[in-house]
Amino acid sequence: MGRLTVKGLAKLTAPGRYGDGNGLYLFVQRTGARSWVQRLVVNGRRRDIGLGSARFVTLAEARDQAFENRKTARRGGDPFAGKREHRIPTFRTASENVAATREWKGRTGQMRRSALEMHAAALMDRRVDQVGREDVLRVLVPLWTSKPALARKLRVWIRGVLSWAQGHGHVDTNCAADAISGALPKVKSTREHHAAIPYQDVPAALEAIDGSTSGDVVRACLRFTILTAARSSEAREATWDEIDLEAREWRIPAARMKTDTEHRVPLSGAAVGVLEAMRAHRSSGLVFASPKRPGKALDPAAVLKALQRVYPDRTMHGFRSSFRTWAAEKTSVTRDIAETALAHRVGSDVERSYARSDLFEKRRQLMAAWAAFVTGDDGAKVLRFHA
Repeated sequence: MGRLTVKGLAKLTAPGRYGDGNGLYLFVQRTGARSWVQRLVVNGRRRDIGLGSARFVTLAEARDQAFENRKTARRGGDPFAGKREHRIPTFRTASENVAATREWKGRTGQMRRSALEMHAAALMDRRVDQVGREDVLRVLVPLWTSKPALARKLRVWIRGVLSWAQGHGHVDTNCAADAISGALPKVKSTREHHAAIPYQDVPAALEAIDGSTSGDVVRACLRFTILTAARSSEAREATWDEIDLEAREWRIPAARMKTDTEHRVPLSGAAVGVLEAMRAHRSSGLVFASPKRPGKALDPAAVLKALQRVYPDRTMHGFRSSFRTWAAEKTSVTRDIAETALAHRVGSDVERSYARSDLFEKRRQLMAAWAAFVTGDDGAKVLRFHA
């Protein structure tokens, strides 16, 4: 169409694009909404920039702004810079977006948020494009040797936030990526293992826990966790909807799994015994609901405290190590069966794409043997509730 004029604007109602010959266009949508867009070349690239709604920006104002943008582009500047900076989020906002998209939930999510607020406070209110390599190093270096485990986690979380920002076009490079590795102090590699009870002592440990003065629900949760070799969080947050007592099966949804994959757990007679006892005292949808916080799962500290009351300095995760060692030394099961029982990823991505079976029936036999070992007879010794 010909050159746009103030008088001709009112007649432009059909959906389409109307130009004035100088890179300024009026876009008319099917809804009737009309807006100004300028097409120009910036640093060798053809770009479109919105100049606002025709309801609020007159033709003269749109032409003036388009003229200024052309002058900026010809000088080598970027007329998009102001608009882009206005949209760039702070590190805190970016971390909130990551938390939402990657589902930083529950206690773990809160821990990550608190750690970032406490140790990366200098980054939180800065725009992500203003966070540089030196800023990240100032957060990490003081902790790298004094608290290496925390520092490594912080780096992963900071890197994840900046990766999100890079993916959304807010930054060009991730300054917390591999490039900063050479600037971090050397730390002697020491692998920390969860304190575990030798598998030979697990039957006595189970008996001691059952006879302890801890609350009924806590003792039941401890017993169930040991019998299923599950992670403590998986057991504490178990719901009745996940349990099929008739099929003797516990399906843990992907959202609650470390591997983000649904995990089926075969239930031994002893594990079913715990669930039957808990069903008689059911108070909510949670299997092991907290007596002190109705409708909430048991606090992990309460479970750990109950364990350490009879076995100081031990961890719940250590029982998984006890189970794995027992499976290796006292059974003939393959590594794949034992690792799958612990919900560990087995093999490469390619191998897993072909190995579709979760070895459930073979794991059922393994868990029955484990229960028989730790209880003496796979279920005859049932959970005793306090009077």
